[in-house]
Amino acid sequence: MRKERQGSLNWLTPEGIVTALGMMWLALFPFWQDGSYSHITRTKWIGMLILTGVTVAGAACALLLRLRQGKKLRLGWPQAAGLTYFALVALSAVFGSWADHTGESGRLTVLWGAYRYEGLYTQLCYGAVLMCMSVARVRLRPLLHAASLGLLAYGAFVALQYAGVNVLGLFPMGTSIRTNYEFQGPIGNIDMVVGYVALMMAAALGGFVWLKRPHPLWIAAGVTGAGLLLMTQVQCGLIALIALLFMLLMLALLRPEARWRAALVLAGVLAMVTLRLVLALPWLDGTQEITLRTDLWRMPPLAAGLALAALAAVLRRWPGSALRAGEAATLGGGLIFLAVLAVYMLPIPEGNGLWELQEMLHGRVQDAFGSERIGIWRLTLEMCRGNLLWGTGPDAFLHAMDQHLWQTGQALVQRFDNPHNLFLAVLAGSGLPALGVYIALTVGAPGHALLHARRDEEPVPLALAALCYLAQGMFTFSICLVTPMFWAVLGMLAGKMNERNGSI
Repeated sequence: MRKERQGSLNWLTPEGIVTALGMMWLALFPFWQDGSYSHITRTKWIGMLILTGVTVAGAACALLLRLRQGKKLRLGWPQAAGLTYFALVALSAVFGSWADHTGESGRLTVLWGAYRYEGLYTQLCYGAVLMCMSVARVRLRPLLHAASLGLLAYGAFVALQYAGVNVLGLFPMGTSIRTNYEFQGPIGNIDMVVGYVALMMAAALGGFVWLKRPHPLWIAAGVTGAGLLLMTQVQCGLIALIALLFMLLMLALLRPEARWRAALVLAGVLAMVTLRLVLALPWLDGTQEITLRTDLWRMPPLAAGLALAALAAVLRRWPGSALRAGEAATLGGGLIFLAVLAVYMLPIPEGNGLWELQEMLHGRVQDAFGSERIGIWRLTLEMCRGNLLWGTGPDAFLHAMDQHLWQTGQALVQRFDNPHNLFLAVLAGSGLPALGVYIALTVGAPGHALLHARRDEEPVPLALAALCYLAQGMFTFSICLVTPMFWAVLGMLAGKMNERNGSI
């Protein structure tokens, strides 16, 4: 046991098997593709089915080894919540208001999904991944190494695309990142890339800041992830980045020896902010080519980053004293209040996300805000009133919303096949009870891990990863391109939380 804690790992143990499966999901699955963006969703779906089968087989071997070791196999509360949630999803496929709807393909919508393969079959795969990844306590350091290497490789992949290289031929003939910048890397659509990057970036930077023996690979990968989010310029990605930095700051207040590492992370992120400011991208900034802009007004983030790097050197020598949890919570609440007050009061130019937030704080809400997300959220809540128990059934939102708009005489400019919010999607698809269990699992488990961070440090990076995924998920949707990785992370988190009392 002591050797394992120092870094060696026997792969033919329950812990080794789960660690290998975690590395497969976080480092291999993002690169699963067949050489074209044209049908990448179906390709990833097939890959998810194959890797789910591998995961089930691996978990069965791990369970047999645990039984031979005489370990107990009680369910912990996260696994019990997971089983309950996916049971409710399955019941919604039977009793939901669209359970008997047959789509254009002649298949039941709730089984296969209306458009994005998010029907019951896929949901059950997610459940299998969650349960299987929790059968043993994953070894975090090799997992973070693999995830970090994967994220660095992803960054290099995107950099080559920026340079004009059609890596693996993913862009069909006549297209490139200049004509379709919304596709970047082997995952494809940048809205989905944000979910992947949020998971890996948070895990890597959380490990670097909080664990007692951080590895420089983790900060290199995490800062690269922050750079990817800044380059894609997807607003929900920036929200996830801000949420992560805030949580790292709160953790650093609790542990003085983590403060210099948190300052170094902030310095790295500000370096990426500078890179985004000086790099003009044709598909976002209207230039003919990728060019460098060295105006002095673009340099303050770099100067602030250098100052934070110097502060990190000081904090490493003189870290100060730890704050109590209540003191850190008070300070964090005060920072949030000041940020909201600033958005409420300060003049903000019209036409951006901050201006829309300011308008909402002043009570001037429009359906068009957030690329009509406010509108689809309002309509989703309207539609759900008649299906609060079971919802529509999995992935039947497209047809249910079309019917609701026709019946109420309302319309949006866009046609939505999901509400662009993970929580509202669960409410619409599987009902209010399922939403309650989903929140208890996806928010409660990471929250519990953070509340006990001082007692057990290893779940913290996984908890941060899950919460950052949820932060961006407030504005995006579940899809097999990325969602299996989230459930794998949540399963590994559950396994770490439950190993203490001998549960699976």
